[in-house]
Amino acid sequence: MKYKYINFTIIVFLIVGLIGTGVWGYLQYRDKESYYRYIDNQVQKRYYDLVGSVETITAELSKLMVSSQTKENIVLFSKVWQSAYNAEEYLSQIPIRHEELTKSNKYFNQLGDYTFAMAQKSIKGERLSSEDINNLQQLYEYSVNLSEGLREVKDESIGGQMWTSQFKQNKDTQMIKEETEEAEAENPIEMQFTQFEERMNLYPELIYDGPFSEHMIQGIKPRLQGKKITEEEAAEKVREFIGKDRIQQMESQPGVDGRIVTYNFKVQQNNHATPTFICVSEIEGYIVNVLDNKQVNQANYSRKQAVEIANQFLEDKGFKEMVPTYSLKTDNTVFIVYAASQEGVIMYPDLIKVKVALDNGDIVGFDSAHYLTLNYQRQLYPPKLTPDEAKQSVSVRARIEDEPKLCYIPTEFGGEIYCYEVKASRGDEHFLIYINAETGIEEKILKAVISQDGTLMI
Repeated sequence: MKYKYINFTIIVFLIVGLIGTGVWGYLQYRDKESYYRYIDNQVQKRYYDLVGSVETITAELSKLMVSSQTKENIVLFSKVWQSAYNAEEYLSQIPIRHEELTKSNKYFNQLGDYTFAMAQKSIKGERLSSEDINNLQQLYEYSVNLSEGLREVKDESIGGQMWTSQFKQNKDTQMIKEETEEAEAENPIEMQFTQFEERMNLYPELIYDGPFSEHMIQGIKPRLQGKKITEEEAAEKVREFIGKDRIQQMESQPGVDGRIVTYNFKVQQNNHATPTFICVSEIEGYIVNVLDNKQVNQANYSRKQAVEIANQFLEDKGFKEMVPTYSLKTDNTVFIVYAASQEGVIMYPDLIKVKVALDNGDIVGFDSAHYLTLNYQRQLYPPKLTPDEAKQSVSVRARIEDEPKLCYIPTEFGGEIYCYEVKASRGDEHFLIYINAETGIEEKILKAVISQDGTLMI
C-alpha cells in the first residue's frame, strides 16, 4: 500500500510537472510571438516611411524636370535632399543584410549631395544646364523603378509574415550561417533589393560641387599607415569599441576591398532588437563605420546634451581636437558633423560624423572615412593676410559677427585652400564667408539655414 501511494504521488508530480512545462512553454511562445509582432509593426512603419520618402523624391524630381524658376527649384531641391536623408535613415532600420544595401544607400547619399549642390546653384540664380537635366532624368528614372519595386514588396508582405520571418532569421545566427544560396534567393525582400543593386550599375557616378561630398575623396589614397591586423584583432577592436559586456553575439561579414580595406562585423547587442554593423580598417584597426539600427522611440536628451555626449565619445576613442560644425535632429536622434582642429586651425576636409540616440545617449552612427582618408599633420605657417585685412575683403553689405578664424576648406578637385572663415549676416540671414588667407579672394559662401531641428549650411 505504501509503495502504491509513492507511485501515485510520483505520477501526480510528473503530470503536474508536464502541465507546468507545457504552460511555461506556451507562455514563452506567446511572449515571443507578441515580441515579433511588435518588431514587425515597427519595421512595417519604417518601410512605409521609406516608401513615402521615395515617392516624395520621385514627385519632386518630376517637378524639377519642368520647372524653369530658380526660386521654385530651391524649394524642390530642398525637399528632395531632406527626403533622401530620411530614406537612407529608414532603409537602415529594415532587417535586410547590410551588404544588400550598399548601392541603394549610396544612391540616397549621392542624390542628397547632388540636389544639395543644385540648390546652391539655384541660390546663385543659375539655371539648370542640359547636363544637370540629364543627371536629374537618370536619378528620376531610378527613383521610379525603386518606388515601383518597394510597392511590390509592400504588397507581398501584407500581414507581416514576411517581415517576421526575415527578423526571425536575423535573430537566429546559426540559421543565417546555414542558409544556402537557394534559400537566400527565395527571400523576395532581399531579391528585390539585389535587383536594385544590380540596376545601380547602369547609372554613372555623378560629379557635383560640394565641399563635403563623397567624390572629394574618391581616387585619393588613404593616409593610413602602419601594420595590418588580423580578423581576430579587428574583432577585439569591436569589443573594445562597444564594450564586451554589451555584446550578446558577434559574427564576421564579407570584407570590403574599397578605398579603405576593412573587416566587417555584425553585432547583436544586449536588449537590442536589431543588429549593429561595424567596419574596421585592415591597417591599424581603426573603426571606419558603425550603423546601429535600433529603434529610438522617445527623446530624453536635448541636442546640446547629444553634442556633449558625442564630444566625450570622440575624446574617449582617441579622436582629439575635433570641433562640432553643425547638427541635425531627426527621428529622436542627432546627427553631428565634426572637423579636425590643428593648433586652432579647423580642417574641414577631415570630417567625422556621429549620430546619437536621444533615448539613452547611445552612439548609433559613426563614420570616419573622410578623416582616415584625408587627415594628416599640416605644415602650418602664418597667413599673409591679417584678420582685419580679411574683413576688408567681405562685402560692405554684410555685417561681420565675429573675429575671422583660420581654416582649410576642400576644393572640388581634392585640393585644399587656406582661408579665413568669417561669420556674417544680412538682415535675418546668416552666412559663412571664406576668404583666401594668401590672396584675399572670396573662395566660398555658405548660407546657414536655421530651424528647430538644427543648422544646415548650403
